[in-house]
Parts: sequence; structure tokens; C-alpha cells
Amino acid sequence: MKHTCINCHFLAKEYRDNGGKPLSFTVSEKERKVANQGDEKFVNDTHSLKCHMGVWDEGLYANENSRIDCVSLIKRNNKCFYFPFDQSMMFDAAKELQKREQEFRQLKSSHMYTRIGLWLSSIALIAHAVIGILRLNEGV
Repeated sequence: MKHTCINCHFLAKEYRDNGGKPLSFTVSEKERKVANQGDEKFVNDTHSLKCHMGVWDEGLYANENSRIDCVSLIKRNNKCFYFPFDQSMMFDAAKELQKREQEFRQLKSSHMYTRIGLWLSSIALIAHAVIGILRLNEGV
């Protein structure tokens, strides 16, 4: 699955009530399928599209790009909180799971550097022992 906004759980549609209070909803699976077919009207005009995590908002691109461009063509490589869409999950749960996944990736990377350091230390210790044995044999 491509890491685009259309496949991201945090793709949201926002509606403002009469008092101006924003109400955010997830973009449904049906709407995502329509968007993947290239249809501009996958969400009605009373809603604006946005990233629920605050990375982007449709208003940022209103004059430059279409709705489809906002969610499928603009590259946000390593500049977003991508998490695969799950229709049965709420935004707060996805935030927590995304955070855990990111921490796990960082921990995994950190462990790799620790293992490399331990291997280098082991090799140096073995080399030191071999050199010590060779020096003892020379002295005898």
C-alpha cells in the first residue's frame, strides 16, 4: 500500500457548524475508493479535507491543487504521521498506535547500534588477548 494521504488513517473531513466550531470526521472507506478512482467529488463541498494530525489542510492548497492532488499526489516523505487506514479505529487510538510504532522503530535502530558496538568491543578484546598470548610465547 502506498504511503499517501488517501491510505492514511488521519485523513479527515472537517465541517464547521453555525457557531464556527470545527467538527472532524474520518473519510470513509467508500469515499476513499471514489477518490482512488480520481473523482474530485469524493467528499461534498460543505466539508474541507485535512490531516487530523495537523500536517496539512486543504486551505493551504486551495489555489494550487485539486482535492485529489492534496490527498494522493503531494509528497510528504518523512514529514507526516502516516498510519494505515482502519475503518474500525478512532483517531485517538490511531495516534497512540502510531506513536508506539515510531518509538519501536527508533528503539530498533538504537539496538542495532548497540549490537554493532558490542561486536566491535568483542573483536577488540579477542585481538588484545591474542596479542597478549603471542607476546607471552615470544618471551618464553
